[in-house]
Amino acid sequence: MKTLRPTSALAAALLLSGCAGTDAVARRDLESLRGEVQALRQENVQLTRSLDQLATRVDALAVRTARPAGEPVRAAPVPGADAGSGSGSTVVPEGLAVVKVAPPKASRAPPVPTSTPLLEPDAARLDAMARKGGRDLAGDADSELKAARRRGPLARAHALEDVVSRYPRHPQAGGALREAAAAYAEAGRPEAACTLERRVVDEYPACEQVSDALLQIASCEGRKGAPDLERRYLSRVVNDFPTSLAARLARERLASIPGRPGADPSPDGPARSGP
Repeated sequence: MKTLRPTSALAAALLLSGCAGTDAVARRDLESLRGEVQALRQENVQLTRSLDQLATRVDALAVRTARPAGEPVRAAPVPGADAGSGSGSTVVPEGLAVVKVAPPKASRAPPVPTSTPLLEPDAARLDAMARKGGRDLAGDADSELKAARRRGPLARAHALEDVVSRYPRHPQAGGALREAAAAYAEAGRPEAACTLERRVVDEYPACEQVSDALLQIASCEGRKGAPDLERRYLSRVVNDFPTSLAARLARERLASIPGRPGADPSPDGPARSGP
């Protein structure tokens, strides 16, 4: 560190100026000495600032080593800073790092379980999904229908009903129910036959054999002694399927039923045109 030169040089300069009088050489020496004194003053100011900065760094390092672990570093302002600037900023000493402490984490609610329990798949559904397509299902239904038709009357009726229950959308489902009804009638079970005829009308209204099923339902009502219901079902056949063979048979039976002649309005739905 540089040392300050003694101020006795200024006194010597003044003494020389008094002794020299108006000598030109003495005036030049005096000006030279004044410049040297001014330079020494400026150097003295710079040395004082450097000393203050070093003292500030020493104080900051002392605070840093003495603070507890985890406490953020607070930079001290540098003495001699411009107080009139109004910036309000804090000068961080050189060599010190600013440490940012993360805020404490807020408490979080426990996670909600979202797992779904596993269910055993239905074997029948897996078998149906494993098939190639609708053609395989239709082929299986056709094979089972052929096998059912080779059985006896009662066994045939049961087998046909079972096929329809497993393939309700098969194109021959309505006709298979009519075959089962005929098999029940052949086996001496007319009530079961009438029940299946009603199923054909209710569940398969687009079936081509609906007119025949209505004709058989009318026969069921006639056997039960309900001529009014028999006449109404016959009238429905005539009104809904006027050009069918079933309509011709229905007209003949309507003419043979005692009571009001003619075709009564159908109670079971709107009229249909054509077979």
